[in-house]
Amino acid sequence: MVFEQLQEPEGLRERQRLLLAECDLLEPDDDADLAAAARVAAALTGYPVAMVNALLPLEACSLARQGDGPVAMVREESLCHRASLVGGPVVSGDCTTDPLFADLPWVDGRLGAVRRYAMAPLQVDGLVVGTLCVLHEEPGDALGEEPLARLVDLAAMTSSLLERRREARRARAAREEHEQARAFDAALLQSLPVGVAAADAHGHLTHFNDAVRDWYGAPADADAAAGPDDSSAHFELFEADGATPLAPARVPLQRVFTEGSVTGQEYVLRRAGAPPRTLSGSGTQVRDSGGRLLGAVVVLSDVTEQRALEAQLRCAATHDALTGLPHRALLVEQLERALSQARSDGRAPSRVAVLYCDLDGFKAVNDGHGHAAGDAVLLAVAGRLSAALRPQDLVARLGGDEFVLVCPGVADAAEADGIAARLAREVSAPVVVDGVELRVGVSVGVELSEPGEGGEGVERLLSAADASMYARKRERREQRAGV
Repeated sequence: MVFEQLQEPEGLRERQRLLLAECDLLEPDDDADLAAAARVAAALTGYPVAMVNALLPLEACSLARQGDGPVAMVREESLCHRASLVGGPVVSGDCTTDPLFADLPWVDGRLGAVRRYAMAPLQVDGLVVGTLCVLHEEPGDALGEEPLARLVDLAAMTSSLLERRREARRARAAREEHEQARAFDAALLQSLPVGVAAADAHGHLTHFNDAVRDWYGAPADADAAAGPDDSSAHFELFEADGATPLAPARVPLQRVFTEGSVTGQEYVLRRAGAPPRTLSGSGTQVRDSGGRLLGAVVVLSDVTEQRALEAQLRCAATHDALTGLPHRALLVEQLERALSQARSDGRAPSRVAVLYCDLDGFKAVNDGHGHAAGDAVLLAVAGRLSAALRPQDLVARLGGDEFVLVCPGVADAAEADGIAARLAREVSAPVVVDGVELRVGVSVGVELSEPGEGGEGVERLLSAADASMYARKRERREQRAGV
């Protein structure tokens, strides 16, 4: 859509001005709630700059801004003016190529260099009077559907705040205004699909929403009395690895007080009777117009399912689906590491043994008993190979009936041949499938790394071990044939 296709209704600016006047928003007044909405918008989207703007007749007035100081904007030159005419939320992944924005001075370099932009309209009485927008000067992906939906929800709540300002101005009652502000804050906290926690300037929790209450297992009448210094022990928090206890100084809310802000810190929450939960926290300090510290706010997102899916994808990318063993990519990586460690080890020289294994008689199992039986044999062999190894060894499946073992810290060829003989004994034991004993053998090719050989020797070792395995297999066939 290009700007020329958008029509500004007659009398729109005057109607907007009247509504903004009723809301007492013809000029910025350091509204703390609007500032909070800008901070939350930046935290929800991950964009460095967020603004709550009012569309005045001649300018787009920044009522609250997170990321840098206020900027005066001529209405016709502002992104928000054009976006407001679209009639709904607007997202642009690259404003420099977007016909709606490309000619604006805040995009083409005359006044700024905005690249990514997202906006949700603010409405009073059904009329757009402003925008809640976020922007980024660095190239990247456009704002996704989920964070955009959250921005729209936050804009709806901010619109409710504008309505509340108008009600307060009409009523001219300070007490009613204060009660409505608290009601808005509570609605904002409870309606967001993320956890929100706030603390006063002394670090004592003052607010947390139902999401935080549910995650932490706090009772319904909990008064948020626990401070960040004892929250780690009370809620059983751990680092992202799920094992290292989270020190009190590492609790996201405490880090906000000591460091000023925190972005995307992940930690694991454990509590009795509930599965571990991985949370990602981002937050910032809250200060008044004079710079005095008032407290801090942290936004928490539950990323448990996302991290579990990522772990599954990583495992699928590096492990065999049938046996769960690493496949070639991870094998090469581990072999490179073993060679590098062997070369840099200052102790008595040791070598890395590569054992290339190919099953004998496996095709007969597949042909005579079916692929299900073949899979059962492969699983049994994988388990036996894994059980026969030392903790520092690695076994991988390259596909079909081929397995490769990496054994660091081997002294000489005799020790490597001993390992191969042990593996052959383990594999030759029968495998019982549906009451039938099935037997396979294994031909093992052995190759040792050269002294001082590093990661560049991976392909040589694998090729040599492969050739050794085929030589061993040929030798075994000849022995069986009586040659």
